[in-house]
Amino acid sequence: MIYTILVALLVLGVLIFFHELGHFLAAKLVGIQVLRFSIGLGKPLLAYRWGETEYALAAIPFGGYVKMAGDDPVESLEGQTPDLEKSTDPKRHFDRKSIWARSLVIFAGPLMNFVLAAVLYIGIFYFQGADTIGTVVIDSVNQELALPGMEKIVPGSKVLSINGTEPENWNDIRESCLHPEASVVQMLLWDKKEDRRYALSFSVPDDSTRQRLAYALNPLIESRVGEVIVDKPAYRAGIQTGDLFLRINDQDIKNWDELTEIIHQNPGDTVSILLERGSERIEVEVVPESVVSPQPDRTFKTVGKIGIGPPRMVRINLTFVQSVTGGVGNTIFYTDLVLRSLPHFLVELISGRMSFRQARDALGGPIMIGKMVGEAARGGWLFNLMAFVSLNLALLNLLPIPVLDGGHLLFILIEVIRFGKPLSPEMRVRWMQVGMVIIFTLMIYVVFNDLSRIFSP
Repeated sequence: MIYTILVALLVLGVLIFFHELGHFLAAKLVGIQVLRFSIGLGKPLLAYRWGETEYALAAIPFGGYVKMAGDDPVESLEGQTPDLEKSTDPKRHFDRKSIWARSLVIFAGPLMNFVLAAVLYIGIFYFQGADTIGTVVIDSVNQELALPGMEKIVPGSKVLSINGTEPENWNDIRESCLHPEASVVQMLLWDKKEDRRYALSFSVPDDSTRQRLAYALNPLIESRVGEVIVDKPAYRAGIQTGDLFLRINDQDIKNWDELTEIIHQNPGDTVSILLERGSERIEVEVVPESVVSPQPDRTFKTVGKIGIGPPRMVRINLTFVQSVTGGVGNTIFYTDLVLRSLPHFLVELISGRMSFRQARDALGGPIMIGKMVGEAARGGWLFNLMAFVSLNLALLNLLPIPVLDGGHLLFILIEVIRFGKPLSPEMRVRWMQVGMVIIFTLMIYVVFNDLSRIFSP
């Protein structure tokens, strides 16, 4: 428990530090006087002054701030000069700077979180490598992407060679399709059922065709358990890592996709499972828990999950260039995923197609994040989680809610629309109070959510 708390505070502190560092560096760049750089909210516990800036560590860990001269409308409204601002240079006040300078300072915080996520993903790829599926067996062909001739591929065929090279894993197959030495890809395959070899060739004159070939092929992922999550239905039923699913509810299971499809279709219902463990066959009953999960069409659906992961992946080394490409690609992919999913989540919640109880399963607060950080640290995927949370922190701060960075950018946009006339300090204070109510209400809700997960039966 203590380990989880310490790791969670460290991770949260790093994310907050980089976010505030973005604001700090941008403010210095445009000549704004920075009075305090604080990690944490509330009264400083530790403080050290270096030059014109006080660097502080405060008591409340869920946030931080960069205090700049002339950035608080409350001070303008009350006509007071706080102790920090008694010796400031009016020319270096935040509110005296141009619209573009202020916008840069505000946006720099979320931008730094995007940069941090990309750097973390790049580091993961470069130092740890990338995971790929350790099979060279084709499960099926995506007919929407299929090229002429791919209908001849027999499901379950093993790829013996591509253009004369023997692949060792699925990444080798994909790379050989994406970057062939010629405009033709030749495959030698083995049909296990018929015990015969057969050869196929595909014309790939351009990058678009090569991508269709590479991504039309679906790998065979066997229905073997690669991970069992503690305290989830599978763990409580006695399912172990390495178990092979043979049958669920009298339906034979051939691959991982069939396994997950049946489990997803039975939230809250008892399913009977036949497992193979070594030379032994075991029957167990499991009740999949109901979880709200995003779907490929960007909607949300209640599905069943039992807390297992697919077979272990094979790790391959990447060059620095490949790591950069993969890291930036991951950042773009997950940013797009969140941006696409969030509007649909809100629409379904507001329209009533999703109940508040279902929404509760999809939302988490600091307690859930802390628990996930602890699990990630023990499971070896802490940096992956840090990168994803950093992206979420950036996007959350860009929401157009007063007190968040997005709210401040909204104030500047209104100023532009009004031909350079900003909102009055009174109006900004009122809207910031509304924003505080929204943020605190959301925080109370997600914390209550987290506690409900912990104490619910």
